[in-house]
Formats: sequence, C-alpha cells, structure tokens
Amino acid sequence: MLGKPNQLQPKLFYNSFSLEQRVHQDHPLRKIKELIDFSFIRSEVKDLYGYNGNKSIDPTVILKLMFLLFYENVRSERTLADQLPVRLDWLWFCDYDIDDKTPNHSVISKARQRWGIDVFTKFFQNILQQCIDANLVDGDIIHIDSSTLKANASKDKIIPNLQLISEDLYDQLDKNTQDSKPRKISKTDPDAGFGKKKGSPAVLGYKDHRAVDDKHGIITATVTTAANIKDDKVFKDTLEQSISNTKTKPSTAVADTGYSYEDNFKYLHDSDIQSCISQRGFGNITCQDFSRDHFTYDADSDSFICPAGQILNRLTLSQNDGVIKYRAERQICQSCEYLSKCVRSTKNGRVVSRKIGIDYRHWAYNCLSKEKRRSLLVRRKHKIEGSFADAANNHGFKRVRFRGIEKASIQNLMIAAVQNLRKLIKANALKPAFSTANLAPHKTISAILSRLLHYRVASIANLSEYSIFKELFQPFGPKLLFL
Repeated sequence: MLGKPNQLQPKLFYNSFSLEQRVHQDHPLRKIKELIDFSFIRSEVKDLYGYNGNKSIDPTVILKLMFLLFYENVRSERTLADQLPVRLDWLWFCDYDIDDKTPNHSVISKARQRWGIDVFTKFFQNILQQCIDANLVDGDIIHIDSSTLKANASKDKIIPNLQLISEDLYDQLDKNTQDSKPRKISKTDPDAGFGKKKGSPAVLGYKDHRAVDDKHGIITATVTTAANIKDDKVFKDTLEQSISNTKTKPSTAVADTGYSYEDNFKYLHDSDIQSCISQRGFGNITCQDFSRDHFTYDADSDSFICPAGQILNRLTLSQNDGVIKYRAERQICQSCEYLSKCVRSTKNGRVVSRKIGIDYRHWAYNCLSKEKRRSLLVRRKHKIEGSFADAANNHGFKRVRFRGIEKASIQNLMIAAVQNLRKLIKANALKPAFSTANLAPHKTISAILSRLLHYRVASIANLSEYSIFKELFQPFGPKLLFL
C-alpha cells in the first residue's frame, strides 16, 4: 500500500533525539576523537590569553574546527562556520549540541593569528609521534621533494621590488641573495614568490618542501618557502627537521636532480648518510673524444693524469665560480698521438676543469649500485609524489587559503598532520580484532587469512603495508610467512 506523503511539522522539543546516536559507530571522526587528544592545546596557548575581559571559545574547539577545515577540504573558514550548524557529525566532533550557538568564522582566524606557527608545529609533531609509536616510521630511508602552491593573490597585481632594485644599484647583490628575493612582488601577498618549472608557466605562490619516510609514506618534515627559492637550498633544513622530529638519523636520503649540488653531497658525506640523489649524465662518457671523465685526478699531487699518462698541473683557483683549472704543457700535447682527439686548439695544451666539491659528487655517485639507486628513485615517485597528489586531491593542497608565509606554513603543517592521521587510522583498522577475543587457533588463523585476502583485494597497490600482516603471522611460525 502506498504510504502518505511526508508533511513536515516542526516540533518545539525533540525528546527522543540524540546527537550521539546520530553519528554512527564507524564514522571516521569517532576514530579521530579516540586517537587524538585535542585538549593539549589548552596548556600550549594559556599564556597567550589575559585574565580579564570576555571568555574566549574553548581552544580545543577552535583547533578541532581548524582540523576540519583541512580534513574535510573546506574552501574557507567562513564556509566552515556556515556549514557547522547543519553538520551533525561536526557538531558532535566539536562537543556542541544542536541548539548550541556556534562560533563565527572570525574566531578561527583571530585564534590562528594569536597562536602562531609553533602551536601547529606541535600538533603536527604530536600526530607524527603517534605514527612512530605505532611502528609506521623507521627513519631509515627518507625521500625529499617539493611542490608549488598557488598564492591567494593575483599575478596581475604585482609591483617592482624597489628594495631589490636599490640594492642592485649600490651593492651588487651576491648570487645567494638574488636567489632569495624576487624582482617583482605581489601587493596582496608580498611573501609569495614566482616559481617556474621547466615546461610550465610561472606560478605566484609558495613551496612545500617535504620529507617522507619510506616505510609507510609518513610525512616527517615540512618546510615552507616562497616559490622562487630553489629546492637545493632547503635540502639540509628539511632533512634536519626530519631527523629532529623522528629522533633518528637515516641511512639514505633520496631526491631528484633538483638537489644535485656539491653542498648537499658534502652535507650527506659529513653526516654519514648515503646519497641517492639523481645526477643526470654524471659518470657516463658520452663523447668519442677525451672528455673530462677520461682524466684521472690525483689528490696527493693535486693534478690530473691524461689517457696518455701525462700530467696536467694546477693553474688557478677561480673565486667566482669555484672552479680549478689544470693544464698540460703545449709541447707535450703537440707530440701526443691523441692530439686530434683531445685538444681543440694547438696553441695551448689540454685544459681540464675541476669544480670544488667534485669529490663529494663522485662519493655520492658511488654510494649505491646503479640498480639500488634506480630502485629507490622509482620508489621516490610512489612515496613522495604520491603524498603530494593525495594532499592535492583530498585536502586542497595546491592553493593557499591564507596570505603570508607563516599562514601558508600553518596550512602545510595541518595538511601533513591530517594525511599522517589518516594513515594512522588505517593502520589501527588493520590491527587484528582477534587479539582480545577467545578464539580457537584454527579460527584465529582463518580470520587472519580472510582479513588478508580482503586487504589484498581492496588495496593491492599499497604493498608497503605488508609488514603489518607479517607481524600478525609471526606467532604462528614460518609456514604462514609465504604469504
């Protein structure tokens, strides 16, 4: 029999309504509320508030709202505040009831400005520590890369950087300073810079430099800079932040050719960390004539030995580009059987250049075998580029919601924390339900195999999670480890 059409008749009171019951037991926000203690924020910010005046909104609630902004990929704080009263799960998560007055969006922005970046760094570190405690991080292999974010500003509203122009006139800025200051700045967001990658148009914005652990793709560090800052300049800071956060020094650091500079190789060498930084074309002889690779450097005599066994002595040290030149005597080269293949001009002997720090480049090239290096560089694409892709697809990563480098840093810290938290929830969901149950051994093993089969079908691509199941099988002996 066809039912009657619904006719809404609003009630003044809902005696049987329970917000707790409306949020189902499998809701992700329930798991987050169980895992994360947001109340830590009270002790972190208590000194930032006075003793007189109106009482503020509970900082715990404000932090939860900021978390929802990125977890739910809400476009702005204003939109978040508008949607909060009609989202029962958000109300429950923030400990509001349906008839409670919810805060204005300005409360969130004012608190973010009052708290500063240190509070959000602490939040990121807290979640990272839980990932470490859950054995999701081993810190052995670290992948480093960057991604560009568009600023919350228009490229059309830019003006010349008058400070840089005046410094050019009087001081002739050195190379490092020119790299760090853009020649044009945005009126709406002066901290943003223009960054350009090969084959792509220039982007006004920022860069997020990340370190990602190889084991499960947990983000261990995030450093925010203007988009015009070169990747290699931030390599050391990113890696050191990762080491500080995890309290573990990696055995290997992996990065692409953008980080292939002698300073980075020297840092890794001095820190006793193996380099897996791609060096395009390095170590390969691609010319039929005698290229630089055909000459052997003798560190004891600070000279080169040519293919004919002759010595090239040191000429000068250029202070501008850090290049040392070595030259053979003209008479020796003119009488050499390889003259036509080696020397372009017969007026002088063969000259070979050696860049300062080239020994560190050779050291880095020989750290790993070609097969191991190729394997890690392929893995890098899956780990860190996948991390950036996930942030862009699910958390609005590619555009900064705010203006200023500190606020851009806060966004990157919160998104990284959210991504790590999702992996932590997934790892907890994979823990065996039978660990506290009184099951017979054969039923227990059957439950494991059934769970593994479901896991492999559902997420066969994420093979790095295999270690979790390996731990489950260990008590049952080696016969199960073939899986």
